[in-house]
Amino acid sequence: VAARAPAPIVMSATPAQPAGGSEGANSEGEAGAGPSAAAEGAPPPAPTPPEDPSYDPALESRILALQLLLHILRHSSAPAMLDAGPQFHYAIRQYLCTSMLKNTTSLDTTMVELSLRLFVPLIRNFRSLLKTEIEAFVTNVFFVILDSKNSTVQHKLLVVTLFEEICSDANTLAEIFLNYDCDLSAVDLFSRIVNALGKVARVGLSDATGSEGFGGMGAAATSSLQFVAGAGAVRAEMTRLDHRELRLAAMKALRQVLASLHSSIVTPVNGRKGSLGDISFDEASSQLKSLTHHVNGDYAERTTSDVSEGGEEPLSEGENNSAKKTLVELYDSKKKRREEESQAALKFNQKPTTGLKYAAEHGHLDDKDPTDVARYLLQNKDIFDKAQIGEYLGREKEWQDGFALKVLRAYGDALDFKAMAFDDAIRYYLSGFRLPGEAQKIDRIMEVFAARYTDQNSGIFPTADSAFILAFSIIMLNTDLHNPAIKEERKMTIESFIRMNSGVCDGGDFPDEMLTEIFNRIKEDPISLKEDDDARQSAGITAGGKTPSSSALSTTGLSDFFFGSHYIEQDKTREVNYQKEGDQIVRDTESMLRRRRKATKRDHASSSSSGSKKAQRDNMKKHASVKFVGTADSGLRDEYVTPMFDVAWGPALAVFSTAIESANGTDGILASIATEEEMDHAVDNASLAIEVSLNGFQLAICIAGLCGNNTARDAYVRALHNFTLLGSSHLLADRHIQCVQLLLRLGCDDGELLGVTWEHIFRALTEIYRLHQVWEGMARNERKEIKARERAARKAAKEALVAQQGSDSSRSDDIEEDGMSDTSSEMSDWNDVVLEEDMDKRMIDENNAMFIHGTIPLDLVDSIFQRSTNLSRRSLNDFVYQLCRVSRMEISGYGGHVGSDANDIDLTNDHYMKHHTLVSESKHGTTSTGVGYTQPAIYSLEKLVEVTHFNMESRPRLIFADIWGTISMHLTSTALHEEAAVAMYAVDSLRQLSLQFLNREELGVFEFQRRFLKSLETIMSRSTHVSVKELLLSSVEQLISLYGFGDGSENSKKSHQGTLRSGWRSVLVVLGTAGLDKNDSIALQGFKLLMDQIQQCMSVCDKEGAGVAGKQPDSLLSEYFVDLVNTLLLYISGPRQDLSSKSIDSLVKLSDVLADGKVPLSSTRRKSAASPVTLPGSGVEASNMSSDVLELWWPMLLGLSQTMGDRRPEVRVKGLGTLLSIINKHFFPTSHSLKTFENGGKEDNASPQHGDLQTLQLIFRGILVPALEFEEMDGNSTSGFAPELLPPQFVHFITMPQTPDAAAPGTADSGQQQQHDWIDTTFEHLIDGCISICLRSLEAFNSDSLVEEVLAMLNSCLLSDSGHLAVKGLRRLQQFVSKDLDLKDITDDTWATVSHMLFRVLSIRGLPPSSVPDVEGATDEQKEHLKQEHAETMNEFIREQRFFSNRRYIGCNAAMVIGSLLTNETIVESMGVQWYIFLTSGLGKGIRDWERAAEIMDSNVAPKTARPVATPSPPHYLENVLYARRWMAKFLISLLIQRDALTLESASCQHVLKEETESLLRAFLAKESNTCSAIEMKNISKMVSDILDCFNGLGDDKISAMKWLSPVLSACIQTNNVTIRTSVQILLTRMLKEANQTSATNGNAPVEAGS
Repeated sequence: VAARAPAPIVMSATPAQPAGGSEGANSEGEAGAGPSAAAEGAPPPAPTPPEDPSYDPALESRILALQLLLHILRHSSAPAMLDAGPQFHYAIRQYLCTSMLKNTTSLDTTMVELSLRLFVPLIRNFRSLLKTEIEAFVTNVFFVILDSKNSTVQHKLLVVTLFEEICSDANTLAEIFLNYDCDLSAVDLFSRIVNALGKVARVGLSDATGSEGFGGMGAAATSSLQFVAGAGAVRAEMTRLDHRELRLAAMKALRQVLASLHSSIVTPVNGRKGSLGDISFDEASSQLKSLTHHVNGDYAERTTSDVSEGGEEPLSEGENNSAKKTLVELYDSKKKRREEESQAALKFNQKPTTGLKYAAEHGHLDDKDPTDVARYLLQNKDIFDKAQIGEYLGREKEWQDGFALKVLRAYGDALDFKAMAFDDAIRYYLSGFRLPGEAQKIDRIMEVFAARYTDQNSGIFPTADSAFILAFSIIMLNTDLHNPAIKEERKMTIESFIRMNSGVCDGGDFPDEMLTEIFNRIKEDPISLKEDDDARQSAGITAGGKTPSSSALSTTGLSDFFFGSHYIEQDKTREVNYQKEGDQIVRDTESMLRRRRKATKRDHASSSSSGSKKAQRDNMKKHASVKFVGTADSGLRDEYVTPMFDVAWGPALAVFSTAIESANGTDGILASIATEEEMDHAVDNASLAIEVSLNGFQLAICIAGLCGNNTARDAYVRALHNFTLLGSSHLLADRHIQCVQLLLRLGCDDGELLGVTWEHIFRALTEIYRLHQVWEGMARNERKEIKARERAARKAAKEALVAQQGSDSSRSDDIEEDGMSDTSSEMSDWNDVVLEEDMDKRMIDENNAMFIHGTIPLDLVDSIFQRSTNLSRRSLNDFVYQLCRVSRMEISGYGGHVGSDANDIDLTNDHYMKHHTLVSESKHGTTSTGVGYTQPAIYSLEKLVEVTHFNMESRPRLIFADIWGTISMHLTSTALHEEAAVAMYAVDSLRQLSLQFLNREELGVFEFQRRFLKSLETIMSRSTHVSVKELLLSSVEQLISLYGFGDGSENSKKSHQGTLRSGWRSVLVVLGTAGLDKNDSIALQGFKLLMDQIQQCMSVCDKEGAGVAGKQPDSLLSEYFVDLVNTLLLYISGPRQDLSSKSIDSLVKLSDVLADGKVPLSSTRRKSAASPVTLPGSGVEASNMSSDVLELWWPMLLGLSQTMGDRRPEVRVKGLGTLLSIINKHFFPTSHSLKTFENGGKEDNASPQHGDLQTLQLIFRGILVPALEFEEMDGNSTSGFAPELLPPQFVHFITMPQTPDAAAPGTADSGQQQQHDWIDTTFEHLIDGCISICLRSLEAFNSDSLVEEVLAMLNSCLLSDSGHLAVKGLRRLQQFVSKDLDLKDITDDTWATVSHMLFRVLSIRGLPPSSVPDVEGATDEQKEHLKQEHAETMNEFIREQRFFSNRRYIGCNAAMVIGSLLTNETIVESMGVQWYIFLTSGLGKGIRDWERAAEIMDSNVAPKTARPVATPSPPHYLENVLYARRWMAKFLISLLIQRDALTLESASCQHVLKEETESLLRAFLAKESNTCSAIEMKNISKMVSDILDCFNGLGDDKISAMKWLSPVLSACIQTNNVTIRTSVQILLTRMLKEANQTSATNGNAPVEAGS
């Protein structure tokens, strides 16, 4: 009782009995033996009253009782107390908690402190029993004290200290989070504690004098009296002192939160069950079975009957899944639900129906059930806009069929008005919403209240109408009394209020006492919403709506303000208000605890009375939130730390950042208004606050790194870097140095957790190094000044000596000293002209440099880079990547941060040496200051090289390769910098690293060296500085000399020579790229290095000899022969002809060495010598020749073939000649080897030969044929006028023929002919060489396989887009068949190939059909579509013909080639009649295609009636037709005069004769009927005449076999040509005569002439 009884200064009333107290006493018997009974039954001995009249024995006894309780709880075993029994637990919950509730609201600080200290062991030892009580105390008591403006700073400080003690226990903090923040039905206790501490930690920082100003005065008065003295100044100083202490305590509490989280995640609690946050099945079952006992907390009523009734029925599958759902997942669900509630509130405040619909869609309520909607509104009354709630509840009856009215009634039914005063019930009813302005809505709302109050409080009002009238009167009274617009004399009095309510209580009057009490309570405490009260208090408005006037500081008030009476009155008012708040706290908390306990007992009773165990389990699951879950039985390890840190890091960052930035309120105007004593205390407090904040920073960064919260880690590290003020041109203070030191400690000790935030550390290190350089410059300057003073002293002494002796011996010394003095004076003069702003910056920089030099040694900085060897693989990648990024920013002068868009730096823009504006450079690059500052533009680059050195030896090659990719990329980009000095430093760094890397031998088929040296290739190809390239080549030369294969001497074998393996590829690429450089010195330097290596390799081969299998030494030729060849090929393609020629000569030497077998196979090739190899550039497998040997030959041959594409004719000629020479020399067997092969023997001791037919075929397909693609070098080979391509006796009648002087030198045509330089020179040489190889193969291998390859090569020419190349190919084909080959060696297959080549070349590519295709059943739309497609095809054909106009030369040349072949009797005899007829038919088809093409082209050029004007252009298709018909006429005549009648009478021969004769005669008739040129008509008439004469010359037996001739000749009877008409009449007469004779012989009637 002593502990529970309140002190007299708190309240005079006796404490109320706890809910169920008497019942508990009756049922528990001796339960009073608990701690409260002990305090009550054993009063302490009566102490001797002291002389102090304020001494209160009762207060002292209560303090003693609390101290005894605290001693008992602190020094007793926690497990023993938990097992003490239900009576003890009941006493703790019912008595001790109630006593603590009353004492924590006392004004006596000692009572409050003891009560709060008593709460610590309770929450640590009994939290599993006090879940409801803990929530009630924290939310209804502690938070209210912190938020209250009437509670003293001492009370707040005690609460904050309590939170610090609670948070110091990691298990307690974790279980608070698990049981409240992860409980859907509980408040977010951990989150609210953190946010409350964050709010307290910033109190008083808005104004340096304190947030409350001078004792709570307004801001205006405070600002105007900041510098007053007296009681106001003392009061302000005390307030600032209290606020600093309070902020510090809150910061310590937040720091303790982070420390507990850090200990939880670093050292998880041992012995925890479960894994990965899953609750096991057995744990879930046991928790569910024991849930009812934990809910009641009354173990006395437990029996063992439940245990003896048999086993529990197993949980269902759904229950099992629910039990296994982790608490952290519940937290995520709750977090999501809170977000949904926030969104619903936002929508509700805009439009209630929208918010309710959104909440219903997310499962928060059933918007069709009025009761559920009312519950939802009542539950969220503090979140929703109360005006919107009132508007929704007051909606009309007709709205949505009265749904709003149903909700209003359900809302009223949900409230409990039992035993409440009428006006208090109205306050409680109206606390959830704001009354709307319309009277009808107010009526509906108050009617519901009157009905509900009358039902629950029968006997007070006779009817609900009476209650409604009185309620309405109270609303009017409240408005009248507290409306500031109504004057005092017009306000309602108590008499008028009684008179207004007379006769309305069912015809009678209300009791005057009741009305009087209501009137007084309303007058003293108006009915208003809590939000309105808070707003008025913030604005300084009284309850009656009055605002303190400016006269508050009148003469009297100002006097009180200065001399303290104002503060005494203010403190009294605050005490009174706090007493009221304390009473309200007690009432609200007791009410909350009663409701919770009643609900728990009701649920327990209902579950106990349920018949089935399944129903009990369902009820237990319904109220599972009451079960307190400990960390040991939660199944979690440290998974809860991540969500807890997500809650805590934001408020903690804001608090710690504010404390560091403002030095806990020390910065600002405090120095101007505070006393010296206060400043000393403020500095000490700020030091502690900064220490706490930095400790919190370190803990938060570590937790963020361990939890993977990159956002939090980045925010903390970035803020810490900003607080260092490095590079900001501000003077550094102690706290900034502490931030720097913490940043460096993080880099040394916690580098594994930093990730991308290494950027900020490296930027700080760069600035630290710069300041050290500034200090060194200052030191040098100071030494110079000391020496100057010493010289001045010596000079003065010498002058004095000269004055005494009068000698001139020291004049020279004087002159020297004068020069030095002048230099010193110049420096002082420079200092005089420096601008003030620059001087200020320099002075700040110098002071900062001295500060940094004295506190941050460079050894600490270097240790960060040295410890990079201890980082893990992933952390090392982050470390190196960020160091490269900072180095790039440093070099480019960019100060951005990693991840920003501005990070994409173009290193071609010269930002070098421009980051710091402190030091200005002169034009010559010298420092213009007298201090000698240096710019650390490559500091990070230097450290990057050091880090690479550190990790190169300590890391495996695979891991080092990861970071080298990043490092090499940065060094490469730096080596391409526009500033040559920076680029050269990067190249030199690469050289040093390469020297170290190559010390380790490379094993197997790994290519680490190639990847390491890859950056050298990029630098060589992209750098623009000659000096950089020279340094790079010098570095390569050094690598070769140290690690190359050497010359085979003993000295080279003992050194590291030979360790350069796969890196040779990069070295050779660098040397080859040098040959492409524009600078001659670079190319010559690279070529000299290459030639030295080739000469050295060849000398080694000569010394060692060849042919000893398996004993050849590793050399550049054996391992990297192909790369060596490719390097020479780069020099061949380079711009210097002399180097190209020498490189070709070197290739010849290498080919001889390779052919002689002096190039041994490399180790990798020896292992795979039997494997087939696909040759590069060919896509086919190697031949029977050793695939590895041919793989060495192939790049050389392919590279030489590429020389045929060179623009220089000399290089083309030499390259082609070398290629053909190598093929003829090394790929054909010798005569000796042929004899050996023919004899079937094997040749011993002979040089290896590489010649076989299959290899030559591969060379043709992969080397020689692709060379034809270089024809594209001729710019106009597809179009333009080329008269030299026309065959002899070509007739022009449309185009313009060439005049005799058209091709004179210097004319346009002559220049046009020079455009075909490649075709006229290289093509002829190439084809001649290929044919020579083919003919030699016929002799060597007795096979025509290469004949087919030559024909395929010529066929590629025929199908080329270039008409020039196709004509050359046709003519070379004719020569190849008729002259180069012996006809006896030409097989029928060869003739078939040649015939089909010629047949194909006669056709026209893409010739469209003559008309639109007729599709049966096509619709009109489809026909129109076909018509459009046909028109598009025609247009495409015309465009192509104009672009490839030179291909029109092909037709006439093909006719000439066919003609020359078919008119040669020897060739015709060799090919046979079959291919003769085939070619004749093909020529005829070509003639008809050309006529069709001419028709299409002419229809698009000019009107049909006009003929195109003759121009110098490729031949017209009609001219080709005429030329071909002349040859066709010869072929037809040749067929007719065949002596072999069987050949003439064959079907194929007759078909060709008929088709071509008809075609000729139809063309003659068409030309005769239409307008055509005389030349064309003359030529075609002669051809027809010759054909008819040949027919007339045939015998009657042959004429009789040509019955098809009669219809064709009948059409020519009407011709105007007399000669032709006569020949036709003669021929028809003979045919008629022969027909009559045949008819007479057969007995038939003669044929009439007319028929």
